[in-house]
Amino acid sequence: MLMSQAAQRKPGPGGARGPWESARIVETPLANRLTLASMFVFLAKIGNLPHLGHFEIGKIMIGLSVLALLFEGGGWKEGLLSHPVMRAYIGLFFMGLMTIPISIWPGGSARFLFGNYLKDMVLVVLLIVTTRTPKDVRRMLWTIIINTLILDAVLLHYGDNKITIVHLGKNEIAMTSVIAFGMLLGLPVSGFGIIFKWLSGIMLVFATFMSVSRGSYLGIAAVLMLYMYLRFGRRAGLAMVGGVLVALALVVGAYEFGPPKVHHAVDTLVHIQKDYNLTARTGRIAIWKRGLKIIQAHPLGVGMRNFPIAEGHIVEDVIGERWMDAHNALLEVTAELGILGGIVFLTLLKRGIQTANHLRKNTSHRDMSRIGLSLVLALCAYFVTALFLSEAYAVILYIQMGAIIAADRVYRYMTMREGHVVSRPGA
Repeated sequence: MLMSQAAQRKPGPGGARGPWESARIVETPLANRLTLASMFVFLAKIGNLPHLGHFEIGKIMIGLSVLALLFEGGGWKEGLLSHPVMRAYIGLFFMGLMTIPISIWPGGSARFLFGNYLKDMVLVVLLIVTTRTPKDVRRMLWTIIINTLILDAVLLHYGDNKITIVHLGKNEIAMTSVIAFGMLLGLPVSGFGIIFKWLSGIMLVFATFMSVSRGSYLGIAAVLMLYMYLRFGRRAGLAMVGGVLVALALVVGAYEFGPPKVHHAVDTLVHIQKDYNLTARTGRIAIWKRGLKIIQAHPLGVGMRNFPIAEGHIVEDVIGERWMDAHNALLEVTAELGILGGIVFLTLLKRGIQTANHLRKNTSHRDMSRIGLSLVLALCAYFVTALFLSEAYAVILYIQMGAIIAADRVYRYMTMREGHVVSRPGA
C-alpha cells in the first residue's frame, strides 16, 4: 500500500487538516483495470452486439469491479463527496429524483434515473476512486479514445443508417469523436505513441466528417482553434488564424473528396438560410421555441427523458411532427429538471471547466498540465456539439467529469506530498 505521510506535514489553510492531508491511498490495480474494461460496455456499447445483449455484460463488469475494489481495500474515497464537481454531479441526480413526482411520465423518469443514470454514476465513482497516479489518468483518457475508435469503426462499417446495432445514432458517435479528438490533442506521447496518436486523430476526424453531423463539424473547428490559442499563448492572433485555416482545409478536403452526403452537409453550413432547421416545424429552431414554452409552462420540470412527451402535447394537432427531442442539452435538462435543474447543470459544466483549466495552468507538473489541456479541449468539444444534440445525460459527459475529478485529486495529492497548499477552483 502507498501511505500518505501528510500527518507529519503542516496543516492546511486555517490550521485544519483537510482530506488531502490525511488521505490513505490504497493500491487497487485489479479494480482499476476492470473499471476501464467496463467502459467498453458503457461507452463503446459492445454489450449491444449480436449474441451478447442477453448476458448483461455491463452489470457483470461493474459487479466484478466493485468486488475487486472491496477485496483490494476500498480505493481512495477521502474528499470525494466534498469535491465541487462531484457535488454538482450528485445535485443533478437529486434534481432528477425530486422531479419524479411531478413528471409527465413518472415511471419513465424513475426507470431512466435508477436504471441508466445511476448505473453511469457507479461507473464514474469507480473510475475516480481507483485512479491514483498521472499514469492512471492517462490510461483512462486513452481508454476513452480507444472506445471512441471502436464506435467510429462501427459507424464506418455499418453506415449511418444501420448503426442501431450499438443503440447510438451517428450524431452521438460524432460528438464522442470530437470529444476524443480534443483529448488526443493534449495528451503527451513519445516513440510509437506519436504514430498511434496521428493515426487515431485522422480516424476520429474522418469518422466525424463521414457522420455528416454539422454540429460536430463546428466542434472540430472550435477544438482546433482553442488548441492553437492555448498552445501559442501571446501569439494568440496568429494561432487563431492558424486554427481557422486548418479547420477550413479540413472542410474543403471533405467537400472535395467526400461523398455527396458530405457535400450536402457542407452546403447547408455555407447556405444556412436554406437549411430546414431554420424553416421547418421539425427543425431545431421550431423545437427550441416549443422547448421554451415547456419551461414556461413547467418551471419545475417535466421529468427526466420526458421532453419528447411534453413537446408532443404542444403540437398534438399535427400528425408526423410530434415527440421530438430537444436537440440542445441545456434546453433538454432545463425543461426536464426545471430551471433549478438547468442551473445545477450549468454549475457542473462551469466547475468542470474551471477545474480542468486550473490543472492545465499548473507549472509544477508538466504531465498533469498536458492532461488538463486534454480535459479542457474535450469539454470545449462537448459544449459546442451539445448545443445541437439531446445529450445532457450522455455517459461520455460524466466520464469526462470523472476524469476531471480524478486528475484533480491526483494532482492535489502529489502537491500535498511535496508540502504545497493548493487552492481549489469552483469551491
